[in-house]
Amino acid sequence: MMLFMRLVIAVLLAAAGLSVATPGAALAAKPLTLGFYDPVYRTAPATSAPWLQRTVEAGADIVKIDAGWPAATRPVSPRDPADRAYDFRATDGAVRAAHARGLQILLIFAGAPAWAEGARRPAGVAKGSWKPNPVAIGDYGAALARRYSGDYPDPLGTAGTTLPRVKAFQLWNEPNLAAYLTPQWSGRKPAAPDRYRKMLNAFYAGVKSVTRKALVVTAGTAPFGDHGRVARNRVAPARFWRGLLCQTQVGTRLKPTRCKHPAHFDVLAHHPYPSGPPHWRENYADDVSINGMPRLTRILRAAERSGRALGRKRHRVWVTEVSYDSSPPDPAGVPLALHARYLEETLYVLWRAGVDTITWFRIVDELPVPSYGDTNQSGLYRLDGRAKPAARAFRFPFVVERVATRGRAIQAWGRSPIAGRVTIERRRGTRWIALRRVTVKRHATFLVRLPARVAPGSLRARVGSETSLAWRAS
Repeated sequence: MMLFMRLVIAVLLAAAGLSVATPGAALAAKPLTLGFYDPVYRTAPATSAPWLQRTVEAGADIVKIDAGWPAATRPVSPRDPADRAYDFRATDGAVRAAHARGLQILLIFAGAPAWAEGARRPAGVAKGSWKPNPVAIGDYGAALARRYSGDYPDPLGTAGTTLPRVKAFQLWNEPNLAAYLTPQWSGRKPAAPDRYRKMLNAFYAGVKSVTRKALVVTAGTAPFGDHGRVARNRVAPARFWRGLLCQTQVGTRLKPTRCKHPAHFDVLAHHPYPSGPPHWRENYADDVSINGMPRLTRILRAAERSGRALGRKRHRVWVTEVSYDSSPPDPAGVPLALHARYLEETLYVLWRAGVDTITWFRIVDELPVPSYGDTNQSGLYRLDGRAKPAARAFRFPFVVERVATRGRAIQAWGRSPIAGRVTIERRRGTRWIALRRVTVKRHATFLVRLPARVAPGSLRARVGSETSLAWRAS
């Protein structure tokens, strides 16, 4: 009977891309899809090609590409991607190039053309943000889904050639900020959640009218809101999601509210940029950075139980933007070695919170114009092509932490860049001594429990000819 049970466990672990060499050495690990969001993917081929190649070399599975809403005038047939008002040439090129390198694609758009905004946009309000028309958004969702369904003829291809299929479509960017969606408030009550729910439901219906397989991803919400009597330009993300998912908080409990039209989506997205290390805690309970992701997941699961989140029985959770700037080049960034460690720890903390897809913001640093403070130096590569330590950390992330269990064992987590036998090693003098081994598939995660007797020191993971950065365990 024991032999049978061991065989059953081995089969289950193998199905997850994980097998154990030593009894009790490893735990089944959830998958993690990694990728990047970078405007460089939408540039001319001569510029984008080398960075797409580095994206693949970094171990990415997916790229996020901004499709925009390329219709300066109202389309006559808004659900037809061939309508003369649409200009998809730049997006077609970016999608072709990413697909040719084996990358999955997430398409996003944010900002309404003038004809799809509400009437009488107030002075000072960002263009494209004022009361976007849900009907127009639903029509555009159908046009996007049809063009990138995998069945649509490629206008530059030979007969029978089609444009690649896009895996997922994301509606809007950070709708809890006035920079992207207005108005944010109506008196003291947030107005953005209700407005965005209408936009989201229309978009979901438009995409799903073409294909049920495509994933509809919510906008990634920004991590911080306005609190107290300060300027009302932001809604804190936890408050935004409670409003959108028709929940109210009573003490520590979540209760459903009346909801005539529950939200429809497949994936909830967030942008948990922190103001400190990955374990940094927010000053306000409704703000959500890296360490606070479980708060959003809790709201989502409560909405699923009450029927306020529809479209899937269990919705996935993605992080479609997160990063740290490094120094160099940004004088205000974190040092390169710490930048790499923060990246690894960010991936682990988010994975542990139930996030299954993360797109890091930028593969390459941005030119610091007009200044470092106004741009992003969060890439894995410098502008001249030099790799930062973060490039190795992204390709082969490895994190070690003490576990608050009996004996305070050490737990090692990582994601393998290739299929093979991963060895967890500890440095002893000038040598690396093997502690545990686990067999994984390419880009599979592993979670290995090490015995409490392992002394503090440097540990690393090795598979084939590749090694992770060393992690100093205390």
